[in-house]
Amino acid sequence: MTIRQAIFLLLLSSAASLQAADATVRFDPSAPEVGPFPSDALTVPDAEQKTGKRIQMPMPDCVAQPSTCRELRLLNQLDGFNATPRFAVRFSVPIQPDSIRTGLAVVALNNLTSEEYGLNRDGEIVSVNQVIFDPQTNTAYAKPDSFLDQHRRFLLVVTNAVLDPAGRPVVADPAYTACITAPSNDYCATLARAVGSVSGRFGAQRIVAASVFTTQSATAWMEGARTALRRSATSFERANYVAFESISEAVFQSQTRTNPTGFTSETLPINLLQSIRGLSFGYFRSPNFLEEQRIPQTPTAARVQLPADSTAIAFHAFLPVAPKPAAGYPVVIFGHGLTDNRFVGPSAMASTLAAAGFVTVAFNAVGHGFGPESKLLIKSNAGSSIEIAAPGRGVDINNDGTIEASEGCLVVAPAPVGLRDCLRQTALDQMQLVRAIQAGIDLDGDGVVDLDTSRIFYVGQSLGAMYGTLFNAIEPEVAAAVLNSGGGTVIDLSRASPVYRSLAAAFAAARVPVLLNKGSDFDDNYVLRYQPAKVNNVAGAIELQNFFERLEWLQASGDPVNYAPHLKSSTLPGVPIKNILWGFGRGDQSVPNQTQTALVRAANMRESTWIYRHDIALKTIPQLPANPHIYLLNVLSLPTLAVALPAQSQAAAFLASGGTAISDPNNALLRAIFTADIFETPTFLPEDPGY
Repeated sequence: MTIRQAIFLLLLSSAASLQAADATVRFDPSAPEVGPFPSDALTVPDAEQKTGKRIQMPMPDCVAQPSTCRELRLLNQLDGFNATPRFAVRFSVPIQPDSIRTGLAVVALNNLTSEEYGLNRDGEIVSVNQVIFDPQTNTAYAKPDSFLDQHRRFLLVVTNAVLDPAGRPVVADPAYTACITAPSNDYCATLARAVGSVSGRFGAQRIVAASVFTTQSATAWMEGARTALRRSATSFERANYVAFESISEAVFQSQTRTNPTGFTSETLPINLLQSIRGLSFGYFRSPNFLEEQRIPQTPTAARVQLPADSTAIAFHAFLPVAPKPAAGYPVVIFGHGLTDNRFVGPSAMASTLAAAGFVTVAFNAVGHGFGPESKLLIKSNAGSSIEIAAPGRGVDINNDGTIEASEGCLVVAPAPVGLRDCLRQTALDQMQLVRAIQAGIDLDGDGVVDLDTSRIFYVGQSLGAMYGTLFNAIEPEVAAAVLNSGGGTVIDLSRASPVYRSLAAAFAAARVPVLLNKGSDFDDNYVLRYQPAKVNNVAGAIELQNFFERLEWLQASGDPVNYAPHLKSSTLPGVPIKNILWGFGRGDQSVPNQTQTALVRAANMRESTWIYRHDIALKTIPQLPANPHIYLLNVLSLPTLAVALPAQSQAAAFLASGGTAISDPNNALLRAIFTADIFETPTFLPEDPGY
């Protein structure tokens, strides 16, 4: 070898070494944009929190980014990170995005409470999914492949299985090495112990970066609020009882305008009701935790105080013609969907439930039913008429003089809490209704209690399935429920839904600076589960993704995916395992299938899930609606009735069994019409929208 060749090989070797050393996992746990994120370095001690910690995210320039500062101030009141966090790991140079799946993982450490069984076991390794790489910042993002426990400590691990474009493993940042070998603060000491406890769990892979983080106590406030409800007085006031056979027409006059007051009339299709003996109208009082449609954040270890105010909530009940059992009728509380109200969706299923012997009770969710001056006009066969007050719970939030169908439920500004507190308050109202039922309710005025206090069930459609998930996870007195067409997270649902996408756009448009990157719309360039790692090439998409992830974290305490695990896998103190029948339609355009799957997956209840194969049904009856979202309740035409009635009958039979038996809705008539089974329990839950 000549001297020139030796020098060349030496230079080549040195260059390769420098290039390999440059493929570094950046480490600055106090900087969220560097990470690895999340990290308990971004918390401070707080004895008033259930986790003993409180988030302390650093603030940007609040003059240039006022909306981000507002969001972070709200997050800085929480006691931990989202239980479905988005991990962020920054590198010094580009890496192979697909190698993130094998080089990034989460290890469960200790649970900070012993009051629930928990989803994760100490030392359990959770892989990642939904990988996105941003070449502008050399940052990789990912989500956990399964749901994480609330109020538990975890270790996010990056190993040298992450490769640079040349196939060389990434190396540790000297700052990380110093942190775990010579800890200079409490966080580094904690991190060093955690890394040392799991270092042998990854075989030949070497840990080159890590962070310890704690998940928030997502259900703590709702648990405390239910305890507070027990200190409140229950009340029931019967307003009217109307024999069904005497009704010739019912007109809902909804208050849709203010100053001056204006109404919109809708004739209700009461001719479709069957097996109904009478309608009872009344009120129950429920403590109102809302302040300007928001529930203020309080420390998670603090006792939840009863508010000074309570609301008289109007409800009505359908009594069946079937003879009343000695203990009273079993009762179904019905939760309606977004923009629906207590007079529409519940009526579509009341006949089927009545035929099975159930009383159906319904009231308006927060922000629904239009204005407080709404009323129901009932005309009798004899020509007389009565006016029944039907106060809605809608609020003219934007002061435009109009009360929309769900105005007051969704909160975009000044605090972007979305549906969080609408769902929580409505679920608490349902718990209060349970207390009123158990105190004894005489619906028809004959002096005898009408409802069986030991047989209370639930049916929820869409939004009703979402707040119904909260309700069933917290309320011990409801043994079984039917949750149909619900999904989560709420943010994932809205940004992915063709029907509700405008809600996500409204959040992005309300910010300063505005985050819409597609005119009046947006392109967030997210990736679905089990898809190859995506390299972002859409300007503004990463900023949108980070914003949506902050909203998901902020709204976690009211999101159904954070309550679904407590229906079965990790029940909350004093609450038994719940029997749930889940249902949704393939190709749902309102609540996309991947978000419906997320809710069922969080509950670990695939076996009790039935999917309506709308794609198969459409081949036989193309006149069916393109969107199967309300298939359970769509009884207004013969084609849709053919789908709705078998699904309703399955639901009624399930509840009649106490939630112990699920029948096959594919009856002989259905098979004759469609020449195929259009309902199925899937072997694999869909992770794509299906349309």
